[in-house]
Amino acid sequence: MLVLMEAAGWAAIRPTRADGRAALVEFGLTTAFMATVFTLVRWGMGPMAPGATVTELRLRVLVVSALVGVVIVGFATSPPGRFSGAHMNPAITLGLFASGSVPARRVPPYLAAQGAGSIAATVVTRLVWGPAVSGQPVRWAVVQPGTGWTATSVAVAEATTLAVIVAVMCCVTAGRAHWPLARIVGALFGLQGAALGTLTGGSANPARQLGPALFSGEVRLLAVYLLAPVAGGVLAGWTVRGVRAGLRTRPLVGSFPGYPGRRGLIR
Repeated sequence: MLVLMEAAGWAAIRPTRADGRAALVEFGLTTAFMATVFTLVRWGMGPMAPGATVTELRLRVLVVSALVGVVIVGFATSPPGRFSGAHMNPAITLGLFASGSVPARRVPPYLAAQGAGSIAATVVTRLVWGPAVSGQPVRWAVVQPGTGWTATSVAVAEATTLAVIVAVMCCVTAGRAHWPLARIVGALFGLQGAALGTLTGGSANPARQLGPALFSGEVRLLAVYLLAPVAGGVLAGWTVRGVRAGLRTRPLVGSFPGYPGRRGLIR
């Protein structure tokens, strides 16, 4: 019996060939997406003069964030994006897994693909655009918090952002399938970048920070940027899953025993 249980457990987490193909596509999408994001940072923030005003900084962050949102929509609705799901974000993958929307066997290859994609994108961006990527003010497009933001405050902001986004994704896929999910997610990421870009850095994606932090050496808050979004996404996924389970077992309002026409379960 123990052997059978162990075999069943391994079968549940062992990736299939289809999972491997999806992970390869996810690696390509993450690499291309992050390279695009880093390029937007290079051309959006790179030309900024050292003495630029706060207004100019915020305007540049707003434009870059809006373009990132548009890029997310494009990648998510592309044929490769439809094939893999275009998570391009470990916090999204783990949040959807916690909600029951992604099987366990797909999580490890996706996380590996997204991490590798972040590093590959950093290398590609440096090769394409040269020293301007590694020098100031771009500095490998690494995310850094604004003045006065501590590790705790950044963690709370990053976790809350992903909790909201994952919760919205779960709710839309469960009950609003006709809604344009890709546009909604793209808009949410664009809004969070515009609102938090000059404050927390507006990462909201461990893959967004991993490669740039490793190459720039700015690893002081790397653990926060890696773990806080995951915590928020997983918490939201668990919460949505619990709510769904409760709705499945809660009798309809007004139902009572002995009246089959009014008895049932909310599904």
